[in-house]
Amino acid sequence: MKKLITVVGLAVAVLLSGCNNNKQERADRAAVQQQQEQYAKSQPVPVYNWSLERHLVKELYDIRNMRAATHSVWRSNSGTVEGDCTSIGFGIPYDTSLTNPLQAYGSGQSMTSIEQAEPNGIFASKNTSATWVLCAGEHGQINPVYVESKVTVYPYPVDINYTTNRVKASGKASVSISTK
Repeated sequence: MKKLITVVGLAVAVLLSGCNNNKQERADRAAVQQQQEQYAKSQPVPVYNWSLERHLVKELYDIRNMRAATHSVWRSNSGTVEGDCTSIGFGIPYDTSLTNPLQAYGSGQSMTSIEQAEPNGIFASKNTSATWVLCAGEHGQINPVYVESKVTVYPYPVDINYTTNRVKASGKASVSISTK
């Protein structure tokens, strides 16, 4: 009987502390909401006619959609140059997909967010650092090379010193971004 009374007493204490926590959580939420409303009045979110960052992202999409002459270099985690090639484009993350990798499940009132394709029509990777490097082959063909190391793609030719692991520009860029 003593055990039953102790268990019931503990259960009531937990429930009451839950009520107190719920009251406190509601009070905290109300205080935060009040503060956000004050910020909205005194420091409203700005509205711009133009955005440099959005412009640059759009330009990057345009460049990624070109057959830009590039040079790809991949390095080990310690920074040692492991390989390089004259390449086309800027590499493609290994698990990029043509179709939506997420599926909406459920029915009725449950809401699920699913991914949306990027403007270039693909679903970009969020899970891997592996990259398909698109090395330029003979006669305009592309030789895809699977690389699990870190890849840097340059929009210009480079000279690589494998002894010092340094990369240096050796020509003009094939693509550039206008800030106008």
